[in-house]
Amino acid sequence: MRILLKESVEHLGESGQLVEVKAGYARNYLVPYGKAVVVTRSNKKSIEKEIEKYVVLEEKRLVGLRELATKISEANCTVAVQADENDKLYGSVTTEEIAKALKLSGLDISPKSIKIGKALRSIGVFEVKVHLDASIDAVLKVWVVKE
Repeated sequence: MRILLKESVEHLGESGQLVEVKAGYARNYLVPYGKAVVVTRSNKKSIEKEIEKYVVLEEKRLVGLRELATKISEANCTVAVQADENDKLYGSVTTEEIAKALKLSGLDISPKSIKIGKALRSIGVFEVKVHLDASIDAVLKVWVVKE
């Protein structure tokens, strides 16, 4: 089934792109959730206009995300935690704690976008990946300090 993506879908395509997918995937997920529109003969001209519109909107969105990625890369995030005398944490630093610390510095990032990888269980400086889009990632320095 041929569809037009209304928004970027990871592992499928970018907004404004025409792609072929299985009919069930389109009918059960992409179209009902507003992520895509089915391309038919009757709506082909309107689809071409939609493609132009989505390309412009997607470019604006990507420019904004690139600016945000630059701000994130330049930002330093400090998380104060409880630790023992050997600087081992009594737990680990979570994505929610990092998101709260970023919000205090003026960056509103979803905890789901923050990818820690290996758990942060000691005092120190760590690099954490922030996944903003399929093609845009930023690296954030997280300072874990003792309370």
